[in-house]
Amino acid sequence: ATNQAEILHSITLTYFRVLKSVEDTFTEDGNSNASTTDLLPAALRGLAKFSHLIHLDAVVDLLIVLKDLLKNAHYLPPDAAIHCILCALKTLRGPGRDTIPVDPKEYLIPLYNLLPRIGVESIESDAGKAFYGLAGIGNDGKSSNYYSDKTIEATIQCLDHAFLQRRELSTTRLAGFLKRLTSTALHCQPHSSAPLIACARQVAARYASSASSKVGRMLENEEDVIAEGMYAPEAEDPEHSNAHATSLWELSLMRYHVNPKVADQAMGMAESRLLKLPGEAPGRIWESMGRDVQEVYVAQKFVWKKHPLDTRNASEEDNSAASGKKRREQRRRQNQTRVITPRRTGKWHLLPSTSFSML
Repeated sequence: ATNQAEILHSITLTYFRVLKSVEDTFTEDGNSNASTTDLLPAALRGLAKFSHLIHLDAVVDLLIVLKDLLKNAHYLPPDAAIHCILCALKTLRGPGRDTIPVDPKEYLIPLYNLLPRIGVESIESDAGKAFYGLAGIGNDGKSSNYYSDKTIEATIQCLDHAFLQRRELSTTRLAGFLKRLTSTALHCQPHSSAPLIACARQVAARYASSASSKVGRMLENEEDVIAEGMYAPEAEDPEHSNAHATSLWELSLMRYHVNPKVADQAMGMAESRLLKLPGEAPGRIWESMGRDVQEVYVAQKFVWKKHPLDTRNASEEDNSAASGKKRREQRRRQNQTRVITPRRTGKWHLLPSTSFSML
């Protein structure tokens, strides 16, 4: 036990040194050292993993350092900033959460302002590396920009800790986050958009039954929404955005998305359907669509159309529905090969160009 305590002390001390070095290297212009910034996400992941084992006094110091880092969140790379928020939220859920006088609003506002930066294809950090997109392919054949960071996965965990594992009492803040999530998913790539919509569905489903919640109003037409003022998307605080004055109109566009998974998630949220857990969990969707991106797989939806010469009536179609479905499944599993006999052309294409003048 003594050796384990010493090992834990050494590890956390190394993580704290990385955090303090990043904090000290920020200048008045907001610039920071690239080498320490690259180490920041790994240090934050380690602190979030061992935060429940750290002494309470060290936890208070950790939250102070994270709060100071988030003041310069717009200068940090997106993955470093989102892991900073995740580390703070996990620390607040650990031991001593009832005795630490910290308002989660101090970490939810940076998360709200960071969401538009999540999932954009070509965002470069101060170190000059592209953190998002699928432009770079590593030596192992995997997409380096996609698998080098876990930003969307960390965002899902932040939303889980902020709204699912704790009870959010401010309905205005909840509406602001739902609006920001749908607007962020609208300009994301499909493998990032579908998990974000699934997160929004989870949050909306949990608070839909609350009497003070107005989530259902945001799924209606804007002309039917009764609210004072206008929606302010540029507001830094979600409680000042007045999200109840608008609707989630982004879902009406994403229901026609080219990716069927994104379209299904948008349709499910628009119809207030519950997620089919665990298959439709945001983390599960993120992993499955990540494999599709790695394998360059484009999902398609099968549409079975009736042949124009099929003259069967509705009753006959109902009787043969089961057998027809079984035949289609067997046909889909079979490897169909068709050999086409070429037509005799007289080999005109093999003649020299001067021969056409003699024909």
